[in-house]
Amino acid sequence: MHHRIENDNALEVKVMPKQHYQRQSEQLHQKLKEDVIIVEEPLQISLSYYDLASEQYQTNTLSITMRTPGQDRELIHGFLLCEGIINEKGDITDCEFDTQQHQGNAVCVVLAKHVQPNWRAIERQFTSHSSCGICGKTSLNALQLKAPVKTTENKTTINSQNIFHLPEQLRLHQTIFSQTGGSHAAGLYSADQFLVTAEDIGRHNAVDKVIGMNCLTETSNEETILVLSGRISFELVQKAIMANIHIIVAVGAPSALAVKAATKFNVTLIGFTKTDSFNVYHGGWRVLST
Repeated sequence: MHHRIENDNALEVKVMPKQHYQRQSEQLHQKLKEDVIIVEEPLQISLSYYDLASEQYQTNTLSITMRTPGQDRELIHGFLLCEGIINEKGDITDCEFDTQQHQGNAVCVVLAKHVQPNWRAIERQFTSHSSCGICGKTSLNALQLKAPVKTTENKTTINSQNIFHLPEQLRLHQTIFSQTGGSHAAGLYSADQFLVTAEDIGRHNAVDKVIGMNCLTETSNEETILVLSGRISFELVQKAIMANIHIIVAVGAPSALAVKAATKFNVTLIGFTKTDSFNVYHGGWRVLST
């Protein structure tokens, strides 16, 4: 059963600061105005895992990601699921936020004993940045599609008339964008409604957050559609594959590598979605005409 969830994080979305700026026009008029600026702060993610050799818990730093604070627990679950480190909610026993020294910008994720991170596959500690979640990994050659542990034969379809309205429906949930103009949005859509939505300065973080929301409520992604407010990168298609999502609808364009990934894993990829048109780059058999 699909349902909405409330964010019960101890760390809520931080108050967005106001910034003065000078507006200049072609007439060389300068006016001092005030603007609301989106918050961007680092989140250091460490993993505490049970080491079979020492029979004790060990802790390693995994990543530092730049994100908009809020829904951090959801972000962590979605990120680790999409990285193939966890498969379900029960793989994490706790998320311990350091609210003293790091003001909530550091978290230690305690994994269940049966979860054994493959540190060789992870290769090294990496840093992702708000403009590109893949930045910081060893090299482009290291980027490989990671097939999900469990795959299902998916028969999800969507009516073309519904696709036309998805961007404007997602836009209704973009409150941070309305205030700042600085956030990306993602949503999971099913049964004629958005189940969950999220915003973040990084488009990959917004996707992690909505996937994490469904992970925390143990809601299946099989019949959901991932809706994006911007372009479709390879990494976002990879996240959809890892989360067992088979349809992506976006306002913007896909990259060539995104199309190749979608083709390889039979993900329906739809871009340039407007109120009267959209482009199907792969998987048109899932789009039903009225």
